[in-house]
Amino acid sequence: MRFHFLIALFILFFSIPCFADTLKLKDGRVKTGVYIRDEGIRIQVWQLLQEVGSPGFLTYPRSTVESYTIERGEEWDKKPNLPDLSVTFIEINPKLAGLHGRVSYDIFGRPKMQGSALIEDLGEDSYLFPERAARKLKLKYKEGELLTLTAHVKNVGFASSKPFRFQWILDGKVMKEEQFNRSLKEMEETTFSYKTPWREGEHYITARVVPQQAEIATINNSVTDPMWGFALVYVVHKGRVNAWHQNRTAYGTFSFEDFYRWHIEIMNLLFENSIYPSAPNGIKARVRLDRIVYADDVEKEVEKLVAPDGIRYDQGLWIWIDDQDRQKNWQPPTKEWRNQTEWSLPHELGHQLGLTDLYALDYDGDDYHTMPDTGEKVTHFMTRPLTMMHWHGPHLWSEVCAGYLNTSWDKPRGHFGDFYFAIPEENFLRIVDINGKGVPDARIEIFQRGAEVDKNAKPIERNGAVFYPVIEDGNFGKRVSKDPVITGKTDKNGVFRLLNRPVKEVRTLNGFHRKPNPFGNINVVGERGLMLVKVTKDEKPCYFWLEIFDFNVAYFRGHRNRFEMLLKTSYGSEDSPLAPIDVAVTKLDDNHVKVTWDLPPQKRSQHYLDRVIGFRVYRRISNDGLNDHPWFPVATLGPNAREVVLDLRSAPDELYWFSKVNRFAVASVGEHGLESGLVEVVLK
Repeated sequence: MRFHFLIALFILFFSIPCFADTLKLKDGRVKTGVYIRDEGIRIQVWQLLQEVGSPGFLTYPRSTVESYTIERGEEWDKKPNLPDLSVTFIEINPKLAGLHGRVSYDIFGRPKMQGSALIEDLGEDSYLFPERAARKLKLKYKEGELLTLTAHVKNVGFASSKPFRFQWILDGKVMKEEQFNRSLKEMEETTFSYKTPWREGEHYITARVVPQQAEIATINNSVTDPMWGFALVYVVHKGRVNAWHQNRTAYGTFSFEDFYRWHIEIMNLLFENSIYPSAPNGIKARVRLDRIVYADDVEKEVEKLVAPDGIRYDQGLWIWIDDQDRQKNWQPPTKEWRNQTEWSLPHELGHQLGLTDLYALDYDGDDYHTMPDTGEKVTHFMTRPLTMMHWHGPHLWSEVCAGYLNTSWDKPRGHFGDFYFAIPEENFLRIVDINGKGVPDARIEIFQRGAEVDKNAKPIERNGAVFYPVIEDGNFGKRVSKDPVITGKTDKNGVFRLLNRPVKEVRTLNGFHRKPNPFGNINVVGERGLMLVKVTKDEKPCYFWLEIFDFNVAYFRGHRNRFEMLLKTSYGSEDSPLAPIDVAVTKLDDNHVKVTWDLPPQKRSQHYLDRVIGFRVYRRISNDGLNDHPWFPVATLGPNAREVVLDLRSAPDELYWFSKVNRFAVASVGEHGLESGLVEVVLK
């Protein structure tokens, strides 16, 4: 009987499912008891714990995934009594110079290289001739130049390894193979070297371990690096590395190095898939992990990375340093942290490549510029927020990032945000009405973030518009200006030419040239890259935002000479039908409203321009600019309709970040689909 009890207990114990992850797919399927890795565009799934660390995962495009949850029990962190050979990184020598720490900015926001004996001080010419200033720096390899590659192999398992073979593979072909005839103890490291001439082009080098025994994982047995990739450096305290060795991470191994090298691979995966009209093949630039510096004193090791000539020979650096390191009291990372993708890291490494925080283009409004119907501030949330440099998360890089990196993939890193200088030569606003027709003689006033009009400077008039000089004091963090920086009127076709304002010119090694442009002395952080446009016709104002992002995208799409931005107002056309009157909205319950209206008496009996064949009802959410969240149609009705009930839950899946105020509007529809101007009302 005791025997049968033990058998039953054994069956019960091993039939209890382990805590593991759950994946919900959009087709209704649910995968439970699995182990998930999030790589942005795809979700990878190991179905069994025994499979973790192997290449035997299932891959689901993110577009097929509804959601997932991570929930792992103690068995996840159980340490197998096995070795685990990992290629942690491949170092390449000689190294190319970077510009990190060697670019400074004056009060006009002009970048200038300085601070090294290898960078010539040309005075004012340094701003316009950066190639001359940097001619002593080693920025590129010569064709055929001999490179030394060093692969670092570490046993990140919990038992000593047996001897193993090691291979160097160039573009898929084994170039060198050797036998390693001793074992590696737990956390012990060795290196392998290979010499090869530099060749132009997109070549990949692979360092591969061929183990002779079972291991915890096999996905870390090889690393494949783009040889043209930007060389990045990690600096970390040895104690932190040892703390990370105590638990398994989302990558699938017990290794700090594996987890954070994986994030480099994710960056490259997202580069490849960031495909846009201006980047039909994605982003050519790549990154690679060139060094991990294991430090006893992180801050001192970082200082040592600056060579005696004042140059750091890397293209980006990430440092792990906090009170744990300073107090030498390391704790393993939390289960929640290490079992998720650390999306903050690709974002922060993007800064090392010169990419900016696109959330600098968000704006919570000010008291000078308010909505005429509610008095609330006119706000702006970036129009492409779901991108890597706006938010940490599983996002692609934006089209601006793609254009920048495709232009400068072979240039040294160290400049920051100089892609903001990429603005077309001539720029225009086309102001159109509800029917897409130009709005003539509309008053234009343009206000700018990060600028303050200089009341002591004389305005300049040109081509029917006026621009007002701003105070140049190096402070680009100011609110949107109270006074306009540009004023004027649209022409007979509704077109307004954005004047090119004078600037202090500057060029960078990346090939970007800040010339006269509508934004003036645009700075590299981007605060001046946001302007508020107030369009007024018949005493009715409409607000729009101009993001530097849109001008940069136009430039990268090939519109280098001319760019025209379309701004659609709610005005009617001269041949529109009569607009409705007495428009009102009433809330019926939490989810429904009723919109009502009436039609004014016809002034011209039987006149086809006055004939109303129906009504179109619109809705708009937020206090953002009209081009941020435009009016969207919610109902089209016949000529006898005077009311409609609407469901508030039916709305575009937009991000209404600063405000969710609801507005409704009604337009009369005339022959050939021409609409009247919108008659608007706010839901209280």
